[in-house]
Amino acid sequence: MKSLTPKHALFVREYLIDLNATQAAIRAGYSPKTANKNVSRLMVNEGIQKAIAVGQEEIKRASK
Repeated sequence: MKSLTPKHALFVREYLIDLNATQAAIRAGYSPKTANKNVSRLMVNEGIQKAIAVGQEEIKRASK
């Protein structure tokens, strides 16, 4: 699996906070004007999908 760019990794961390992809993109440094367009691209990225799944599993385990 290709590693995430720092900006993609930040997007994943921000997304895991509140599961709001648009706000996560903005907090990760994407332009508010193009956030929706970027979110569409980010959320279909295989590496990002896998990182989100891993992060959600870690959150799930930590809450038990």
